[in-house]
Amino acid sequence: MPRLTSRTLARLLGLALLPCWGPVAAQTAPPPSPGTTLPSAIDEASGLALSKQDDDLLWTHNDNINDPGSMERVTPFVFGISPSGESRIRLRLERVVQRDWESIDATRIDDRETLIVADSGDNRDTWPDYVLWFIPEPPPAEDDGEVRVSPEAMLRYRYPDGPADTESMVFDPRTDRILLLTKRDDPPRMYSLPVDARQPFPDEPGLSERERLESAPVEVAEPVGDLAWLRPTDPINWLLHPLTGSQTDRPTGMTLSPDGATLAVLTYASLYFFHRGKRSDWSEAISRPVASRSLPRIDQWEGLAFSADGRHLYVVHEGTGPGTLLRLDVPEGARNGPP
Repeated sequence: MPRLTSRTLARLLGLALLPCWGPVAAQTAPPPSPGTTLPSAIDEASGLALSKQDDDLLWTHNDNINDPGSMERVTPFVFGISPSGESRIRLRLERVVQRDWESIDATRIDDRETLIVADSGDNRDTWPDYVLWFIPEPPPAEDDGEVRVSPEAMLRYRYPDGPADTESMVFDPRTDRILLLTKRDDPPRMYSLPVDARQPFPDEPGLSERERLESAPVEVAEPVGDLAWLRPTDPINWLLHPLTGSQTDRPTGMTLSPDGATLAVLTYASLYFFHRGKRSDWSEAISRPVASRSLPRIDQWEGLAFSADGRHLYVVHEGTGPGTLLRLDVPEGARNGPP
């Protein structure tokens, strides 16, 4: 017979008392939201970003390859959708290698509206390096259909301590650095890269996509710090944590608030918020979340983006059908920062 530990007994007691825990659960776990439906072409959404030019335009993408170890040729697309899930535009990236896209951000670099796509997934920890693609964001238009575009720059990088699967990336305009948060490390680790390390996209005729990638120098990401332990955010998550913790605690996306002070981190079950004061940096800020909230259900949530006013978050998950795109309120504690 398995030995009953104090932690197991506590959870069994919690399960017995769960019917009495209703008021607490109602405060911490919001009721399920039906959400909206992503376009059918987006069946493996793995990142999300709000355009800096148009508050009603979200950028997303598929990871496109279920097995990142595969060398299968795919057509790389970035999709522009409305917050209600309607297709508005899609960018067809030319002369680009796509292994396992996991994150996207929309920002302004050198007075140019830019999309950054992170080809950073590595489920098997086998890739020696990874790449960020810098893509010019088209100006807003009513109906652009499909637009062909090539990257303006790229940043090939590696980690100082070996391969790492990474699904979370965001650009920090305060420091002009790109933040990366690993997924499978325990605890997850944050690294950074200077945006100035990007290189012009090599456009020499005759080069293949892979030759262009391999011709770029490799930057070494700098360690920032370890992410705080992400506590279960409601009674259900707490009770299930011994069974699902290794999965539900893994970061799958992150985004910065419009003022750059609050970092939201997404997992399969919850959202966590970290606040950076004017005199602090991320190595200090990620040691303790200032707020958290549960997602409507445990699922494969993969990307998130703040609304333009910072009061809401858009969240996507892999798959098709209703509820693949949600709009959620940001907790009051996350909007106000730490007491």
